Amino acid sequence: MKMVVEEKDFKLKPLKCELNYLSKSDGSAILSQGETVVVVSANGPLDIKTTSQSIEKATLEVLFSSKGGKPSVADRYKENVIKQTCETAILGCLYPRTGITITIQELEDYGGLLTCAINCTCLALLNSGVSMRHLVAAVGCAVDEVGNLILDPNYAQVQNAKALLYFVFDNRDKNLVTGFTEGSFSEHTYEEAMARCRLASDLVFKFYRDIVTTYSNVI
Repeated sequence: MKMVVEEKDFKLKPLKCELNYLSKSDGSAILSQGETVVVVSANGPLDIKTTSQSIEKATLEVLFSSKGGKPSVADRYKENVIKQTCETAILGCLYPRTGITITIQELEDYGGLLTCAINCTCLALLNSGVSMRHLVAAVGCAVDEVGNLILDPNYAQVQNAKALLYFVFDNRDKNLVTGFTEGSFSEHTYEEAMARCRLASDLVFKFYRDIVTTYSNVI
């Protein structure tokens, strides 16, 4: 079955970013997607304890802190998703026996916190100068009560959704890097949501290019 997706479907919440946001990190970024705001610092490659070293690649550590400050199971889940995503993107083999630490702080969550965190992490890594095999962009969809797909849902739409589908793509071939879902949905809904998010990821990658170009011109 051929899937028809109209251009009007590809409107994401406004993206705003500042690089070099933190002075005492190798790379940092603050990103807002709509009213959701995240700040990320990236440090490394760094010397780490021998027991933590890998002779094949850098050891990646991801720390996520929620606005409330108290660690939760949901925070550990976010750390795991972001770590798996970053390990596919970072050329860790260039930095054996070292460590790279990514610290993520939630400032505001009005829907799409995890996608915002992943995109902000990618920008912070770019800012740090760590070698990467590809960039990543995260985009999400919500399925409302009648089965309609909502691209990049806001807080109210997330709260009322019967399913949430998030996808992370690379910038080379738009391959799916990571996918995570909540709720129940049909196979067709999953495929349509992934197709919409894959096309919409172009908007995120274009935003990356614009930000990097802007900062390069300033320098």
